[in-house]
Amino acid sequence: MTKFEFIERLKKESIRPGEYCIVLDKITDAPLVLGCVWESNIWKIYQTKERSGHFIIEEFNDENEAFDFFYETILFYA
Repeated sequence: MTKFEFIERLKKESIRPGEYCIVLDKITDAPLVLGCVWESNIWKIYQTKERSGHFIIEEFNDENEAFDFFYETILFYA
């Protein structure tokens, strides 16, 4: 799915990933974030913990693959 489809699906299904916030526009080191961003010509799925910065979970060249994977990741925490 595309980024737009992902956003619409989260709204429609009222999915909330527990204590985590979802960030789609930048990589941040804020606590408890799950994110998917386009950076350096690649889609990066990342996570932050309460105190230790961010780490990349997975990288994709394809937007659809990235957001399909990110959706499944969000469901894991929901």
